[in-house]
Amino acid sequence: MKKLSLLFYTVVFLKPVQISNRFYRKFVTVKPKFDRYLINNEKRPFVRFELTKSSIYDDTYFIFLNHKGKIGSWNDSHQNKLWLYNLHYFDDLNSKNAKSRDAIHNTLFHNWIENNPFMCGIGWEPYPLSIRIVNWIKYSLTLSKCDKDIYDSLYLQIHALSKKIEYHLLGNHLFANAKALVFAGCFFNGGESEAWFKLGLKIIEQQIPEQILEDGGNFELTPMYHNIILADMLDLYNLAQTYQRPELLQRQNKWKLIIEKMLYWSRTMSHPDGEVSFFNDSAIGIAACTDKLFEYASQLGIEENPQISNGCLIQLGYTYLNDSGYVVVESEKMKAILDVAKIGPDYIPGHTQIHLVLN
Repeated sequence: MKKLSLLFYTVVFLKPVQISNRFYRKFVTVKPKFDRYLINNEKRPFVRFELTKSSIYDDTYFIFLNHKGKIGSWNDSHQNKLWLYNLHYFDDLNSKNAKSRDAIHNTLFHNWIENNPFMCGIGWEPYPLSIRIVNWIKYSLTLSKCDKDIYDSLYLQIHALSKKIEYHLLGNHLFANAKALVFAGCFFNGGESEAWFKLGLKIIEQQIPEQILEDGGNFELTPMYHNIILADMLDLYNLAQTYQRPELLQRQNKWKLIIEKMLYWSRTMSHPDGEVSFFNDSAIGIAACTDKLFEYASQLGIEENPQISNGCLIQLGYTYLNDSGYVVVESEKMKAILDVAKIGPDYIPGHTQIHLVLN
């Protein structure tokens, strides 16, 4: 009876698409598909901005989540699953001084391809697929063109992602899926690329008003994931400038206003040292810090807009982020950030931290 009650009070808050997609994922089989494709070279330079530090240590080890480990295998059972997720992201391709590690990266590309057969292992789950696809594309656009084996694998990875969109989770996972499809649809010509682009952009258009609140905050109410989504928005704005596709250019002004709000929220909610405040699953060293995001925005021609205040009550030394539910009080010597927010979206409470105060 207790299990039935728990199931009911879980399902009652979910959206219908989350339930239906869970059944769909049980029965769908993704088959490899090999189309003829071309790399789209009709573009302007993509602005390279290295938001994070390198995760490679001493050429043979990776450091994720304050834990140093070696690639025993890409699906090493001795490693924490979240650590392995980070391993499969390939974030180091776009981290500080990545160019100096070209030889290491080239070896890693081929190692991954050889040891991760189609749809086998953590690396083929939709979220690491999404992050890795964008990282491989950004690396190819800015640092080093890749060989055909890498592009063939990349195409196959995008095909797999397009069949496994995370509608059962929604939130930041769905946003990452859609961003990857938009990048893929611009990077490739031919095959499924146009379908990827249209699907990704459709999801982005649906999710921006859902996930980005009027005061600029992310609806999961976590400063760390806010900065991740902000970096995603900056990348999409960057992509629009690069490929000049009409569907992207007509959205640039709207995206710019949203980014300005998100920058304001990030600055307001950060600690005085520029790092994220520790609410709802937030930690240092995962997302880019606020100062780096402002630098990236500046490189794209987006500057801080002090007039951005929709959804906020701002008084001298006091800011109330109405939609997010955070209160910030600061003076020259102190800054207090108070959480008076709701738990989060009813259908995605996964990043919530609940603090009990006993009298």
